Amino acid sequence: MLLPILHLFNDGYLAAMPLILPFASEEFGLSLGIVGILGSLLSFAGIILALPAGMAATRFGAVRILSTAVLCYGAGFLLLGFSGGLASVFLSFILGSIAFGIFHPVAFSAVAKAASGADLGKDMGIFAATGDIGKITLAAAVTFIIGLTSWRFTASLYGAVALALFSVCILLSFRKGERPEAGSASGRRKMDFRILKGRRFALSNIASFIDSFANASLFIFIPFLLTFRGIDVSFIGLFTSIFFVGNLLGKVIMGRLTDRIGKERLFICCEICIFISLAVLALTPSLTVISVLAIILGFFTKGTVPITSTMIAESVSKNDFEAAYSINSLSTSIANTAAPLFFGVLADFLGVQAIFFACGIAALCSAVPALMIIRDDR
Repeated sequence: MLLPILHLFNDGYLAAMPLILPFASEEFGLSLGIVGILGSLLSFAGIILALPAGMAATRFGAVRILSTAVLCYGAGFLLLGFSGGLASVFLSFILGSIAFGIFHPVAFSAVAKAASGADLGKDMGIFAATGDIGKITLAAAVTFIIGLTSWRFTASLYGAVALALFSVCILLSFRKGERPEAGSASGRRKMDFRILKGRRFALSNIASFIDSFANASLFIFIPFLLTFRGIDVSFIGLFTSIFFVGNLLGKVIMGRLTDRIGKERLFICCEICIFISLAVLALTPSLTVISVLAIILGFFTKGTVPITSTMIAESVSKNDFEAAYSINSLSTSIANTAAPLFFGVLADFLGVQAIFFACGIAALCSAVPALMIIRDDR
């Protein structure tokens, strides 16, 4: 029960931090290039921590490692709330990055091990959707609270709540006497990275990498596209809520479809829909169309999560889940780190609309490895 709750808070807080940037940027005079760098920082620690996080979880227990992510979020938000300049803003995002790097490789490995083979996609989808509940409730509330108070007060409030949750989690963990996984030899079991030689795993991982690169920048830059359109700040909160509802529906529905339809074909259909939706979003001035696109984009961009997670799980044996998800988390962290930086610089030269055309093209490119898997299966 604690794992879904931690996922709820992790994803909610990860999504909430960039939403403060449009407001903080007015005070600190941040360019879109700097915003892109800050967005990249949120994923950077995943490059460094993805592999050690999996190893640490087998030694100290998953809940204790995941609770540490909540601690980092709490410290990061408090620092952001009391920031006096760009340096402290950067440090707060680094703390958020550490939290991100710790959480996902440990969490998805735990879910894959507990899931049954026939319902793996469904279980992945449901677990992934708990994070969207956090986004809908915790992240989407950020702009509303800022509108009532200030961005500094909101950041400090979120930080205090996270620290309180961390204290509760640690107390529960020690009270229940959480132990390392059975068979882990107290963490001495080593991960086998020979899975990198497997063609199916490599292609699944590449598809996941490009998909992450295409989608990582959307949530960061969509508020800037809406403000570029002259849309009122209150609608940004509504758009965010609709987007996250789409995320939740996409993960649950696509997770179930993954168990019934060919994973790779379903993945390709999602990427085509993402490309079309992003092109329309970049061009349309209609508030109605933008509202409809919010749920469509949310549905398909995050609907790929249970698909790629299942592709990764089914490309290796159960004993290799820690290695597989650590490697996949490492590669997607590289994508998530590079994408906001790349697209932020692109926007400084070509405008914010160019981001969404470029992301759409990247989404189409992610379908190529999936097509190769389909060809190999023939």
